[in-house]
Amino acid sequence: MRKRLFYIFLSLVGLLGVMPAMAQNDGKLVSYPMPPDSMASLQARCDYIVSRYWERCKFDYAMLHPDKFNAAFGEWLSIMPHASADSVHAAVDNLLARFKKKGPETLAIARMAREWLHSDTAEMHSDELYMPFALAASTHKKIKKEDRALFAADYKRLSSSSIGQTVPPVEMILPDGRRMNLGEIKGASVLLFFDAPGNVDSSVARIRLQTNPDVRDLIDRGELAILFVNPGEPTEEWKAESAKLPEKWIKAAMPDAGDYFDLRVMPQFMYLNEKHKVLGNNMDYVYLINAFEVANKLQKVKQQRKNNTNE
Repeated sequence: MRKRLFYIFLSLVGLLGVMPAMAQNDGKLVSYPMPPDSMASLQARCDYIVSRYWERCKFDYAMLHPDKFNAAFGEWLSIMPHASADSVHAAVDNLLARFKKKGPETLAIARMAREWLHSDTAEMHSDELYMPFALAASTHKKIKKEDRALFAADYKRLSSSSIGQTVPPVEMILPDGRRMNLGEIKGASVLLFFDAPGNVDSSVARIRLQTNPDVRDLIDRGELAILFVNPGEPTEEWKAESAKLPEKWIKAAMPDAGDYFDLRVMPQFMYLNEKHKVLGNNMDYVYLINAFEVANKLQKVKQQRKNNTNE
């Protein structure tokens, strides 16, 4: 971690116009592009470096020295939070375009991106940044099918559950055996609660949500729908547990949930708008309860003002 912070410090020093010897590298892999003095803002300088970072890279050398390539790749990613979204996305697209016809290079870059941005040990977790790398590796014809499979599975989950994406109409099984799909769930907003049977945090969250008066008010007014999901088969044990939940909650088993949603952290909460666009994922239930309390109070104030106007 200290080494990582040291690299970031050197990067920012370079951005401010004091380029140390190490930031220039030794010419073997990446030489930092030097922003012109006319660029005064941090974002402009970061845009410049992110966009031109790989221009002088000797990729043949980089492929023979994966540790150095990985370190340079991580430094590039570390600058991105300070750059504009347009510059970042364009820079990623340009890097991938360099290897459009080269399978091994695309696979190597995708693996680095996964480790830095998506793995359980990712230092800079970002599904948005990882998605183009996963897509490139999953569709590249010069990458072996077995190597493409991992990235294809990642991309399928991310395109279903990342913020800004619209969740697909995944099939579900109700406790009585009827089948429906997620697209049939109606509500001004929808909270997906992926349960983890036997998990203490899941049990506590379930109790807190079902006993919260603000949550009940929002559900009663049709402003919130809660879909309580068992990411597995509809076992008899699950049916018995779901029967104890509030009647207005929608309870369903979703055997294919793991194919569409990132369930590495459980319980998993995803917040959707009425069109099922993901507004939040991997959310904390305490934060959600506080947000529902604020929303309910605002609605009550709004309704009271309306009543006073009509009197």
